[in-house]
Amino acid sequence: MPCPVSPATLLYRGSSKHKNRPADEQKGTLCPEWTHRTPAGGFATDPHAHDWAATPAAELFAGSVVDEASGRRYATARGIAFEAKPTLDGTWHGFPIPWESVPAAIKNTWLRSGAVTARQTKKYFRFDRNEIHWALATDDR
Repeated sequence: MPCPVSPATLLYRGSSKHKNRPADEQKGTLCPEWTHRTPAGGFATDPHAHDWAATPAAELFAGSVVDEASGRRYATARGIAFEAKPTLDGTWHGFPIPWESVPAAIKNTWLRSGAVTARQTKKYFRFDRNEIHWALATDDR
């Protein structure tokens, strides 16, 4: 399994596309609120003004692993799988994905290590592409 991200080489910044806020682009799967909270508060509407380095999303990204085939990065927390991909400005943004979309080798490593349980992978295995709110259920914890 590849090494975690070096913060000096890769920069994380979230995208309004995956936030439950107004945006100028088509929405993707919405990120749970807990992923972008900071000690100063939650995400407002401007991804450029938010302190991403102080968020759980940045921590997830820093501990993510790369899938050599796609170049995308994967992380997991609270039973949810996250994928990160590069943006056009040199930063990365992440979003929740169903477990069926996680490369099998990465998912199996996390199952063996206890980072995720089989029950969690079954709960979040597949979702209708039109249901972009499913990961928000983890905000209830």
